[in-house]
Amino acid sequence: MEEKLPSRENLTPAELQAIEEHKYYMSQKQGREVSIEEAVEDFVRNIKAAWLRDKMCRDTREELREIEQHKEKLAREKGQPVSRNVAAEEWCTRYAPIWRRERESLERNGFVSITVVVHNERGVHLRPTSDLARLASQFDCDVYVHKPNMPYYNFLLNGKPYMNVKSIMGMLSLGIVIGDTLEFIATGREATKALEAVKKMLLQEDVPANA
Repeated sequence: MEEKLPSRENLTPAELQAIEEHKYYMSQKQGREVSIEEAVEDFVRNIKAAWLRDKMCRDTREELREIEQHKEKLAREKGQPVSRNVAAEEWCTRYAPIWRRERESLERNGFVSITVVVHNERGVHLRPTSDLARLASQFDCDVYVHKPNMPYYNFLLNGKPYMNVKSIMGMLSLGIVIGDTLEFIATGREATKALEAVKKMLLQEDVPANA
C-alpha cells in the first residue's frame, strides 16, 4: 500500500519531537539543513514503526510505575494492604486519561507555545514577513506557526496544519492580515526567546522600515 504524503501525516507532539531529533541527525549526516518535510517523510518511512513499539514499552513501564505508587498511596490512606488490581482499576478510571494527555502535551515533549493576534496594520506581507523569517532564524530553535484554514503547510499536528516560520515563501502563502490569530510553537535551546521576539514584532503597531 502506498504511504501517505508527509504533509498528510497527523503527528502527535511526541512524534514531532522524535522527528525534530531525527531531523538533527539527518542534517549532521548529510552536512546540510534537512527540512522538516524531509524529516517527516524519512521518519514515517523508516523509523516510525520501531519508534512506536519502543514508545509503547516505555509508556507501559511508566504506567505500571504510576499504578504501583497509587497502590502504596491507597494502602497508606486505608491503613491496610491494597491489591494491585484494585489500585490499577482506580488509577485507570480516575487518573489515566489526565496522565496520558499530559504525557502527550506540547510542554511535556519539549515545545513552548504562544498565541498572538496580529496588530501590525499592514498585515504580514513581503517586508514584514521576511523580517519575521529572519528574526526566527537568529535563534537556535525551530519555530512553526498555525493559522486557521492555511492553504499550505509543512505538517499536521493534532489535526492542525503548521508552517515553518523561517520559510519566507511559505509565510507569504498564509496571507496574514491584521486581526488574524496565529499559534506558534517552538523547540530548541532558544525556543522561549524566539517566541518572545516573534510576539513582540507582531504586537507592534507597525514594523519599522529599517528593521
